[in-house]
Amino acid sequence: MSTFKAQRGLSAISWLVLLTVVGFFGLCVAKMAPVYAENYYITTGLKSVAQQNAGNLKNMRKSEISRSLNSYYSINNVRSPGAKELEFQSTSRGMLVINRYEVRVPLLANIDVVMSFFNVLDTSAPDLCCDPPEELLESE
Repeated sequence: MSTFKAQRGLSAISWLVLLTVVGFFGLCVAKMAPVYAENYYITTGLKSVAQQNAGNLKNMRKSEISRSLNSYYSINNVRSPGAKELEFQSTSRGMLVINRYEVRVPLLANIDVVMSFFNVLDTSAPDLCCDPPEELLESE
């Protein structure tokens, strides 16, 4: 019968450090996941407008696009102020529906996490929704 000369496993301090690290990352996920889920619904709304109005998306007015998006957001319970921040730019090929916003989430005490989102629907190429075109990224 052999005996162990050294102890195996984590000490109490090691467990405390491990639980602290896991707890911190769990807190980060719990605070930031709803914001990313909200952005997922915003991009899904843009894609939905593009799919439902595929034939006449180029001919839609700003108010019609806004109304369609607001209808989608109310049905899917999207309440983020970022969903309402729409900017319309006319181009030679059609119109760009730009949704650019930032969300600040308090993490711990006076530490905040700032998340930036930039979604673009190009009415001339609705199948390429919702990544911003290169020329918009370069102009920043």
